[in-house]
Amino acid sequence: MRRALVSAEMLPPSLRRSFEEDYGISISDCYGTADLGLLGYQCSHKVGMHIPEDMIVEIVDPATGKQLGPGEVGEVVVTPFNKVYPLIRFGTGDLSCYTDEPCPCGRTSYRLLGILGRVGDAVKVRGMFMHPRQIEEAISRFPEISRFQVIIGRVGHRDEMTLRVELAQDVDREKLSQSIDRSIQEVCRLKVDRIDFLSRGTIPEEHKKLVDERAWE
Repeated sequence: MRRALVSAEMLPPSLRRSFEEDYGISISDCYGTADLGLLGYQCSHKVGMHIPEDMIVEIVDPATGKQLGPGEVGEVVVTPFNKVYPLIRFGTGDLSCYTDEPCPCGRTSYRLLGILGRVGDAVKVRGMFMHPRQIEEAISRFPEISRFQVIIGRVGHRDEMTLRVELAQDVDREKLSQSIDRSIQEVCRLKVDRIDFLSRGTIPEEHKKLVDERAWE
């Protein structure tokens, strides 16, 4: 099963509410990928995204490929009926679940109930996917750093990236911070919001390099 490297960006519910309640803008979600095109769309009732009838969309266990039932979270896997660009059980890398209950609009198609995350350890930050190996590459240029950890949080409607660092030796921290920021921007195309220098031993020896602490409302 082939798996997509990138997928769609979805509006957080809090930002959707702000557009609709504060500005009077009607918002509807749609979901798709560059390889497959449109995979789901909301009707005016906005209770899930209807799956188009010209493709087979499955929700499967990412580890086994076994189909899952309504309400069970798994990977979105798609087989489009496209003679020019045929794909069989193409893994999007996105996590979702579906409902088979009828929609108030009268359509009987299954509906995806949002995009709930990504398969694997990649994290989407400000529309860009970040992998732990990218952070490792950016930080490996600095022998002064003994341990590090990136924390992804959310302030208001904006993703915030904090780099936690333990030093192996005393250095000019301001100068090092500037160099680290440039390195991460070069490798990840993202800017660090804050760099926290911690005492040695603060970060456990066995730790995740990239931690997503965002809580989606």
